Amino acid sequence: MRHLAYEATKRAVDLLVALALLAIAVPLAALALAPARRGLLPRLAATMCVGRRGRPFALRREVLGGQGGRLAWLADWPLLLAIVAGHVSLVGPRIMSAGEAAALDPADRDRFAVRPGLVCAWWLQQRTNIDFDSEADADRRYLQQRSLRTDLSILLRALLALPYGDGGGRPRAVVHIASIRLLNLGMDELVAAIEAALQGRGCTQVAFVNPACVNIAAVDPHYRAALARADWVCPDGIGMKIAGRILGRPIRQNLNGTDLFPRLCESMARSGHRLYLLGARPGVAEATARWAQQQFPRLMIAGTRCGYFDAAGDAAVVAEIRRSGADVLLVAMGVPAQDLWLRRNLKKTGARVGIGVGGLFDFYGGRIPRAPLWLREIGGEWIYRLIQEPRRMWRRYLIGNFTFLYRIARERVSPAVSTGSQRWMH
Repeated sequence: MRHLAYEATKRAVDLLVALALLAIAVPLAALALAPARRGLLPRLAATMCVGRRGRPFALRREVLGGQGGRLAWLADWPLLLAIVAGHVSLVGPRIMSAGEAAALDPADRDRFAVRPGLVCAWWLQQRTNIDFDSEADADRRYLQQRSLRTDLSILLRALLALPYGDGGGRPRAVVHIASIRLLNLGMDELVAAIEAALQGRGCTQVAFVNPACVNIAAVDPHYRAALARADWVCPDGIGMKIAGRILGRPIRQNLNGTDLFPRLCESMARSGHRLYLLGARPGVAEATARWAQQQFPRLMIAGTRCGYFDAAGDAAVVAEIRRSGADVLLVAMGVPAQDLWLRRNLKKTGARVGIGVGGLFDFYGGRIPRAPLWLREIGGEWIYRLIQEPRRMWRRYLIGNFTFLYRIARERVSPAVSTGSQRWMH
């Protein structure tokens, strides 16, 4: 009964909203797109798509005779007709063409239990560069959680995520932002690249750069040099996506250490490589190691140590890591300390890969809860961190974010040439 009530209410809301939007969109499209049309009446092109219960339907879009420019999105107004006809909903899995549906894995066909939607959770995750899992995973979460409240939440988040844009253009493997050379891969590709580096004979230093890091690098020559000499530097956070969009250099994914960690642990558990955790307050690295081994029992933890030691203690820490036989070393000391430490000591530790991971241990060790997914889907994780630790974070976010945007705006006006010296791949 509850399911039937949800479906009936959702259908009523879809119909009312679509009719209201059509009353606005049709006259607006007629006026705004008139110069791009070949005649007075719109010409519609149809794409065959698959809807609820696998039923085919024609999805139409207006074909413009000329360049629609920035108003070309108005040509999508016939999508509202598909909602009125009952083929599409405001919220649901992504609308899929007949060709895509035919190639779909049979295990993923549960998505056709509901109407496809104009917006979906997968669309949100792509908008904010946190689309680490598959679209099928996002669809399954939606099917399990769907309700009027969930649909409303997705709609509101979609409105908030609109300014981030869809990236635009084809991302390059390497981009330069604020004179920093960034490895522009997806998360799965980064994990695969780390595993490949573990098969080599050299060592690879990995750094993550967010807007706060950019601000520090602008005034700290030692940190700037450490980033320039690091092997791979990865874009971290919604701010880097915004910067990439402003500069016309699309960022593929938010490659932060917190989201990398479970994927890296899973990969290392399969390959048999050993992990060492260095940094954070006493007991936090150990708690993180316990979490990792509970989640991935086959993962080999080479050792842990807190980050409270001075430069005089480097030799003892390095010797301990070397004796452990660690293959991957995660260092959580904050920026710039972690990257400078790795620059000085990574080769001496014997580890093949060293990664600066910031506050990762605090999240997985249970000291600080991470922002919920819905907030990360609108690029608001920084707001959560500000609320958690306002006295420590206010300057970084309330002043630092605007400083970062100013640097990016200045780069847009006067692009700087950055060559960097990082190696992209071994």
